[in-house]
Amino acid sequence: MADSLRLTDILTTGTAVANFKGERDVRAEHLLSAIAILLGEQTLDDLGRPVSPMLSRATGAGSGATGGVRSLAQHWFARQDGDVTRELAAESLAELRLELERLAAEEAAT
Repeated sequence: MADSLRLTDILTTGTAVANFKGERDVRAEHLLSAIAILLGEQTLDDLGRPVSPMLSRATGAGSGATGGVRSLAQHWFARQDGDVTRELAAESLAELRLELERLAAEEAAT
């Protein structure tokens, strides 16, 4: 379990979650799962059965991100002055989770 998280770790783990689930685009729900995994609240096993790793990574799972996820990542990197090593304070992580929950609800509705 991590004591604090970096945005880069959340995005990287979110991509791994999308790959695990065999989904082409990283969505807000994947980033929420990533946070839970990094905080020790959830495991990969909790996500269900993985998709075969023989999928093409260039055109298959985890090869892109939704527009909302891209915008959110850019916004949060800007808030951190582009510092990929900066850890998120507890308040910032809570705010990020709320933004991701709203985005996940929007993405699920489309």
